[in-house]
Amino acid sequence: MTQYNVKGRYTDKQGRTHNFRLVSDVSDRRFIEDLVRAQYPAEKVYINIVNQDLS
Repeated sequence: MTQYNVKGRYTDKQGRTHNFRLVSDVSDRRFIEDLVRAQYPAEKVYINIVNQDLS
């Protein structure tokens, strides 16, 4: 199964920025944005990198 490493940042309701790093089975950025919103109290999500895990 292919896994993707995702790095990015999100802003919370108070406007503070937080970084995140996660592993996803899907590389679709809309899916990843929904995944981040489910895990964190995110208002805006900025995805910087989606790359395949080669190990």
